Amino acid sequence: MESKTSDFFLEGTIPNVDPTDLAMFRVRLLELISTMVRRNRTGPFAITAGYGSPQPAPRAPEPVQAAGVHPAPNRQGSLTPAEPQWRFDQLVLPGETTEMLLDCLAFVQVAPTVFDRWNLRSIEPHPSVAINFRGPPGTGKTMAAHAVAHRLNRGIIMSRLSDLESKYHGDGPKNVVNLFESAAAQNAVLFVDEAESLLSRRFSQPDQAAESAINSMRTELLMALDAFDGLVIFATNLQGSYDTAISSRLTHVDFHLPGRQARKEIWSKHLPAELPLAADVDVDALAAIDGVTGRDIKEAVLRAAVSAARRGMQELSMELLTCQIRRIRSTGADDVQPATGAPDLVATKAEIDARLTSREPTNTSVVTPKASRV
Repeated sequence: MESKTSDFFLEGTIPNVDPTDLAMFRVRLLELISTMVRRNRTGPFAITAGYGSPQPAPRAPEPVQAAGVHPAPNRQGSLTPAEPQWRFDQLVLPGETTEMLLDCLAFVQVAPTVFDRWNLRSIEPHPSVAINFRGPPGTGKTMAAHAVAHRLNRGIIMSRLSDLESKYHGDGPKNVVNLFESAAAQNAVLFVDEAESLLSRRFSQPDQAAESAINSMRTELLMALDAFDGLVIFATNLQGSYDTAISSRLTHVDFHLPGRQARKEIWSKHLPAELPLAADVDVDALAAIDGVTGRDIKEAVLRAAVSAARRGMQELSMELLTCQIRRIRSTGADDVQPATGAPDLVATKAEIDARLTSREPTNTSVVTPKASRV
């Protein structure tokens, strides 16, 4: 009989125990159970351990998970995986990044053969892949995480550091444990967004309760990574000072602003055949506008389409698309609309061409945000 650590579980917690000691206890107990099952090939079982006669805590009702909402950790229950929203073939990636992701996927796909049938679990009891997607906002880190989960035919559990933090002392480390246990139990890809603080260096002498809590969560994270059988993806906007112990366990994948060829492909993916475009729309000219992310391009298309529909226009013009993307790049405003009664054109074609030819496009690629249609 083959067994996986993801089949094992622990319920309950021990009050008034240092979070670090509790984390070590849980990890070591899981390792002992795993070793015993492999050696004795035992069937399913359940055991209860404790001290004294504690009163059982009342169980909370199961949370109702709305579609598209980041699930908050539930201390008495597992988290619900979501269906991936994007596919791998929707990504626009440089070749090196694609190869890195495929290698990580292959590790997960061949794990049963390599670690169970070929018994490499004897030298690596908890094979897992931990990836850190790092890069500026809007470069497609979340989309890539969804695409990886879709490629593996798995659900995705999404969380942020703010979901894990708690005003109650000691709850943060428990939430980290619950997050990893939920992903393992449901064979889901774990995605932790905005993870800069969680991956940064630990405070050597914390002088605030918040700093102590973060340190405890980082210690718990180390234990969880070592005991986790699966795929966990972190996303950070900074290439900052990571904790050495954590960084050494991660594969870092960098996301950059797209180069001109990548921007052209992103524009093409975001202009579906059903979208009425004027004859003057030139994807090459749109791609020449640099300094924008995939998310910026998506927002430009959406805002231009809404503006055209509101005005009763029958098609999107090059001028309207250019207006939106240039305004997004320069101001980041939430809503860009020409003044009432004014034409959509905010600069002459000659001015736009001169501006475009005066800039040197970058030569990097990117993961795109969600396309309207493919």
